[in-house]
Amino acid sequence: MKDDDDTDARRTAVDKVGDVSGGESDRALLILDMGLACVRGSDAVVGAEHLVRFIQGELRYFRERGRLVIFANTNVDNRGVDVVIPELTPRSDEIRLSLSAPSAFFGTDLDRLLQKHHVRRLTLVGVETHTAVLLTGGDALARGYDVVVPEPCVCANDVVAHEAALRLLRTSWPQRSTAQMSAARPGTDTAMRHEL
Repeated sequence: MKDDDDTDARRTAVDKVGDVSGGESDRALLILDMGLACVRGSDAVVGAEHLVRFIQGELRYFRERGRLVIFANTNVDNRGVDVVIPELTPRSDEIRLSLSAPSAFFGTDLDRLLQKHHVRRLTLVGVETHTAVLLTGGDALARGYDVVVPEPCVCANDVVAHEAALRLLRTSWPQRSTAQMSAARPGTDTAMRHEL
C-alpha cells in the first residue's frame, strides 16, 4: 500500500529510536551542551569543568534505574554538533539531539520523544543556566512537565544571570519546578539532593 510506505518514509528519528533506556519510569535526564567546546574549548563556560563529577552522579543514577537519558548539544558555529566530553559519553541506546537554538524543544522532536516514553518529570543539567537550561526548562513547564534542576549541575559565565535563571525556575511555576541544592556525599562523586 502506497499510503503505508509514505507513512513509513516520514518516520522521524524519535520513531526509529525504539525502546531506549527509558524503561517504565516517568523521569528523564536531559544533558545540555556538555560538549568539548563548552567545557574545555577556548570559549568554555566558566565552571563547566567543575560540573562534570556532579553530572556523572546524575547520569549514573538515571542509568542504574534504566531511565531515559538524552544528550542535547548546540550546533557550534555551523561547523557541526559539539562532541560530548569523554566522561559523559552517550551509550548506544541513549538519545542525542542536535540543537539549532538554546531550547532543546525548538526544532526537535523532544516533546514527542518524552510523550512516547511517558515522561512527566525532566531533570536538566549542563550549561548555560540562563540560556539552554532556562529556556528548555520554561518550555518543558509550559508543556506540563515537572522540572528539576540540581544546582551543582548547572552554571553560566555570568553569575548574576545564573542566579536569576534559577530564581525564575523556582518562582515561575513553583508547583512544577524545583531548583535543588546538592552536596556531595563524603567519599563519592554522587550528588545528594536537598530541595530548597
